[in-house]
Amino acid sequence: MARCACPVLDQAGAGLNGGARLCYIEAVLSYLHIRGLALLDDVALELGRGMNVLTGETGAGKSIIVDAMALLRGARGRAELVRQGADSARVEAQFELDAAAQGRVAPVLAELGAAQGEALVLERVVGRAGRGRSAVQSILTTQGVLERVGEQLIDICSQHEHHSLTHVARHLDLLDAYAGLEAEVVAYGAAYQRWQAAVQAEADLRRRASEGAARAEFLRYQIEEIERLDPQPGELAMLRARITLLRDSHRWAAFARQAHDALYEADDAIAGRLAALLDEARRGADSSSLLAEIHEQLAAAQVACEEAASAANRFASELTFEPGALELAEERLHELEGLRRKHGGEVDELPAKLEAMRVELGEVEHADEHLAALAERVRELHAACRAQAEALHASRSKAATGLARAVEAELEALHIPRARLEARVESLPDGQLGPRGMDRVEFLFTANPGEPLAPLTKVASGGELSRVLLAVKGVLATGDHVTTYVFDEVDSGVGGAVAEAIGRRLRAASQQRQVLCITHLPQIAAFADAHFRVEKHTKDGRTITRVLRLSEEQRVEEIARMLGGSRVTGTAREHASQLVAEAQRAVRKPGGRGKSRPAARA
Repeated sequence: MARCACPVLDQAGAGLNGGARLCYIEAVLSYLHIRGLALLDDVALELGRGMNVLTGETGAGKSIIVDAMALLRGARGRAELVRQGADSARVEAQFELDAAAQGRVAPVLAELGAAQGEALVLERVVGRAGRGRSAVQSILTTQGVLERVGEQLIDICSQHEHHSLTHVARHLDLLDAYAGLEAEVVAYGAAYQRWQAAVQAEADLRRRASEGAARAEFLRYQIEEIERLDPQPGELAMLRARITLLRDSHRWAAFARQAHDALYEADDAIAGRLAALLDEARRGADSSSLLAEIHEQLAAAQVACEEAASAANRFASELTFEPGALELAEERLHELEGLRRKHGGEVDELPAKLEAMRVELGEVEHADEHLAALAERVRELHAACRAQAEALHASRSKAATGLARAVEAELEALHIPRARLEARVESLPDGQLGPRGMDRVEFLFTANPGEPLAPLTKVASGGELSRVLLAVKGVLATGDHVTTYVFDEVDSGVGGAVAEAIGRRLRAASQQRQVLCITHLPQIAAFADAHFRVEKHTKDGRTITRVLRLSEEQRVEEIARMLGGSRVTGTAREHASQLVAEAQRAVRKPGGRGKSRPAARA
């Protein structure tokens, strides 16, 4: 059943506890299978749309699932991740893609020659000996190609290096998404490529022109050599066949004469015998259908016999060669083979290479004229690029303030009340133009009043980074393009009202993108659409981790455990039921997603 892509309530059916059901987007990570990864011996998760929560005791192996997701996103595979006693660790994932997600991964899949459609399977194997394997749609590929696909599908929010905010290059993407500049960036990129192609063409021509007379003389020699030999399409194959015939010409000439005699010239030639039979059959053809059929077939045989005799006669005539024909053919073959080796490729490609050399010779001989024209084109293309880059710069500078204020508003709702963010837009050194324009964007941040702004990647803690990213995702709404957000330690160092606010934002984010959240806070777990418990067990003297999807009753029990510790009391169960009920009411309540986002887009 199709699901709408808008963050609104779908009143057509019942959701959790019989309430209204939220609409979620179609693209999801539907299946995750992990084998031999640290404590995870063999774990399979069937994930759903919306907010998927994993809880469990500290050390149960929750973060190992984040490591598995990071491997699918192209993280470096480390031998220590492999479970003791196993030769390798394996992570497999199946994604269900909507049209937009299919479009994002289509270029990479096309390069691989991989199947495209609604289902996408990624696989990563990490070997204990350091050798690994990556596959997309069951096609072996490199870790880099897997990363290109994985980064379109998964965004990991944790203290680890795969957090998208720790890569400054991503800050420009986020600002462009907020400002709605995707089309302008694509148009600029095309203009930039045209300019760079013209710059390269001008440099190549200047290099050739600097070689001057020597280059021109070399080209004239090459052109004269190819023109003298004048290779024809298919000539090499014909020469080889002719040489084979010439080497056995006496045998084939004898065969041709013998065939002609047997078919036509001899006293008992087949043609004559067929003519007699044909004449006899003609006399009875009107009286019998079988005789008529025999007559027809004999007539066809006589025509075939005469044609074969004529072909044998022509073949015999062609085998009358001038003296030295074999030597001439072999010499011609040797010259063409030498020309082919000298210029590379095939003989049939030489006419095109000849034309290219004629063009280049003309450019060298008229280099000054061509250089002037190319230099003018480079100036025109550069001016067009700069105009587009300046327009992008103005739009980004205008949008940067709006993005910062919107993120600060989200952070206030996430209980970082006096945080300040700046999306600093700076021009590249010396007025340079790059593939994305003339700008470098970096987020500066401080969570503490009175402290100076500093690069976000250096001053924010893991928990703050996760909340900043959660705020950014809330501001961007549909502007971001990944399929699945993975939040780890987003609740680090918080509780109470802060935890509830984070839960609300995670649930709101899950209406636009699938969310996989690892948490130790019951206030966040209460907002889950699907709740999984990660637990350790001992089997045959080995520790293994299992992941269980909880029923509603089990879910209340798990939240009660999170509230009260190992001893679950009736009071804790009652409190857990209340938390779940309040979370569901908050989701169903109009405006229950917290403060509205600033709508302004520059």
